[in-house]
Amino acid sequence: MKRTIYVIDDVPTNVELVEAVFRNDHNLAIKKAYDGQSFLDALKTEAPPDLVILDLMMPTIDGFGVLEQIKSLREITYFPVVVLSALTDKQSIIKALMMGADDYITKPFFVEELKVRIYNMLKLKERDEFLNTSLDVMETNLIEKLKMLELTQIEIVIRLGRAAEFRDDETGRHIERIADYIGVLSKELGLNDEQCNMLKYAAPMHDVGKIGIPDGILLKPGKLTDAQFKLIRMHTVIGARILSGTTLPLLDLAREIALSHHEKWDGSGYPLGLKAENIPLSGRIVAICDVFDALTSERVYKHAWTIDQAVEYIKTQRTIQFDPQVVDAFISILDKISAIKLNKPDPEAAKPLIQQIIDGEINSEQILEHIR
Repeated sequence: MKRTIYVIDDVPTNVELVEAVFRNDHNLAIKKAYDGQSFLDALKTEAPPDLVILDLMMPTIDGFGVLEQIKSLREITYFPVVVLSALTDKQSIIKALMMGADDYITKPFFVEELKVRIYNMLKLKERDEFLNTSLDVMETNLIEKLKMLELTQIEIVIRLGRAAEFRDDETGRHIERIADYIGVLSKELGLNDEQCNMLKYAAPMHDVGKIGIPDGILLKPGKLTDAQFKLIRMHTVIGARILSGTTLPLLDLAREIALSHHEKWDGSGYPLGLKAENIPLSGRIVAICDVFDALTSERVYKHAWTIDQAVEYIKTQRTIQFDPQVVDAFISILDKISAIKLNKPDPEAAKPLIQQIIDGEINSEQILEHIR
């Protein structure tokens, strides 16, 4: 099956260079546009391409404008977008990814790197098509099949969340508590049942980007250097990239949370420095729950605070770090929040599975039971 790649760049030489890279691949058809408006006009009469290679700096409508205008189309018919730009600043890269770009390559580029990334994105497109075809085949018993898909999404989210959390909280209880906090807090804020459930199931993925942070930094017992702290802050961007390029609403919400849960109400957070209501509500809700549980939990670099100490801190950060409305809702259901926090297993029983195996405290049958 022949795949169509659209190359959009206002510099003809750049378009010709990309075209030359894939000239010998007879399974690819290269289409060209020299400005964003021409591409958008073509989409009105042509079928969506299989992949877009997009420059950012163009006249009339730049690459950011193109990403904004094709967002709704990509929600219906997904196709990957790879940004190929001379802009190398962090803000431009993060902005493009946040607006829906699946990958970002800077100019000048290595030919082999471009090939590998483009072919990887085409594989992603194929998997998306396979999933859609599979859903069509499963038209019979549709309700049961869709329920199975929903549960699969939830399972993926929970297990990937545990994969990230396993590195600095092997009990996995942190992400379970976060989900429970979110459940009661989002309801208190007046969200409907569907929104509450989506947030509850997406929240465990908030720190999935920690997978990309070296152990020496993530598990460091002492104070981080400025350079190390800058690196650990990148877990938000890493998480967003891991979760990008999906047509699944649950995983898209998880991407939004991963990117925004360290933003602060006064604009001093990261990675984008968003302020007040420019921060997605999902990120504002997860932020307070994450901080509360982190403060009241033991870590290699700190002792656990009491619930009262954590609550006092949260109160001082109203309108600074946290959305005041979310703080007020959190305080109003403090009895429920405390009950979730205090409902923890016996410390000895909570010993990580790996350590129990090392210590010879459980046999093979018990290991299998843990896995089940």
